[in-house]
Amino acid sequence: MPADPQLVKKLQPPRVLIADDASGMRTYLRLVLESGGFACTEVADGGAAFDEVLKSAFDVVITDLEMPGMDGFQLLSAISLLPSSRRPAVIVVSALLDETLAERRPELRAAAALLAKPVQPADLLKSIGKVLNQRAVCR
Repeated sequence: MPADPQLVKKLQPPRVLIADDASGMRTYLRLVLESGGFACTEVADGGAAFDEVLKSAFDVVITDLEMPGMDGFQLLSAISLLPSSRRPAVIVVSALLDETLAERRPELRAAAALLAKPVQPADLLKSIGKVLNQRAVCR
């Protein structure tokens, strides 16, 4: 008897794509997330991140805003144009965040969460858990 696809998905760890041009930050985020039971893929820019999103299903994308090539703003805009069935939640983790950035950059409204660097492990895991719970309720 074939496995129930919904059951198989529930047994697999949530998939997270990390997009940041700083290799040390990617490693830090990956280690925090893997300790929380997440499966991670790392890329160094928004263009590579969008290519990965088109190739594979991710539950969450974590992106920096300042990256070479396609930056995090452009990545967020591109992901928001995908059909909802193919659109991962996006969490922005950036040193650029301040009280007015979301007002000045409307594309940030599509983000599921905004976290300022340096992000604490507990804050990151709490935000991802909240995002995944919201997505589970909506489906």
